[in-house]
Amino acid sequence: MNTSIKKYRFILYAFLFLLLGIALTTFWFSLQNPMKPLYVEVLNDTDATIPSVIIEHGSANLQEKISMVQLKPHESRIVALNHKPGMGFNVAANFANGEKTEICGGKSKDHWFFRETITKFGIYTTPVR
Repeated sequence: MNTSIKKYRFILYAFLFLLLGIALTTFWFSLQNPMKPLYVEVLNDTDATIPSVIIEHGSANLQEKISMVQLKPHESRIVALNHKPGMGFNVAANFANGEKTEICGGKSKDHWFFRETITKFGIYTTPVR
């Protein structure tokens, strides 16, 4: 067998092993990653700082509570939930004067990103994408 054929086979085998390595690495990392997160943007659409906003959700195996503090006027924050779309989550805004407003949002199973807009009249859920 001449030298050029040996070089060609070597390059071919090296390329195939490289592709196999990439495929196996991709598969390995897909097994190690948890599910895609559900994102929630909380927007304070009032003229006052909200002392605390609580987001709660759960399932048969998980109960999660996320607390945001000192949400300034017209400020927004994005949090990631370990939750599937369509299962819903509770959002509670606790105002400085002692009043509280709540909503169960995120019930659309077609969206992975929601905006919760807090106003002086209540909380409004908008699917983003």
